[in-house]
Amino acid sequence: MNHLKLGIWIYPGGHLDGDEFPDEAAVRETKEETGLDVEIVAEDSISYSDSAAHSVGLPFAVMYEEVPYKDETHIHYDSIYVMRKTGGELKLSENEGSELRWFDIKELKALDTYPNIKVVTIAALKRYGRVSRRG
Repeated sequence: MNHLKLGIWIYPGGHLDGDEFPDEAAVRETKEETGLDVEIVAEDSISYSDSAAHSVGLPFAVMYEEVPYKDETHIHYDSIYVMRKTGGELKLSENEGSELRWFDIKELKALDTYPNIKVVTIAALKRYGRVSRRG
């Protein structure tokens, strides 16, 4: 998505709401920003939940980032997940971005974005290829 505030291409993302877990926020933010229903692809995750414990899906990568906005710099620890589309239609959230589309590795290499986004996204595509819809 071409981010409105940053003026650069980034993957969907955002902040945790309330008592949300990082993997839940990733799924919610993806839906809000792209219109897509998704599930996390995590080869090494274990799913567990009871009243005292809850497993959180393992991210593909965790990044420390200094994100420059016009008047300030935000410090983020980003949990980056690979996701599979399960439904919905690709639709831009106009309050988040100016454009939304898919990229292949060749296009990513030439994309106007941060170097870490290129590295992580290309690594995910090389590892998982195009993650197809189940069913």
